[in-house]
Amino acid sequence: MMKTYLAVLRTNADLRKLEQELKKKKIILSAYYKTVGIVKLESGQAVSAEVFPGYFLQVKKGLNNLII
Repeated sequence: MMKTYLAVLRTNADLRKLEQELKKKKIILSAYYKTVGIVKLESGQAVSAEVFPGYFLQVKKGLNNLII
């Protein structure tokens, strides 16, 4: 079962490299909110900022929509 995550990107994160890392771990980058520096991820496994320390400041599980 796929779970949805919202992750806050670090300001110096390289999005192309992140996409490659996510593909290796079979995590889907389903949306990128450039203005606020947030990505929406979908994965069957747990995603955490500790797994991607050079890319994410924080990751929150179970958030389907971003409302600003």
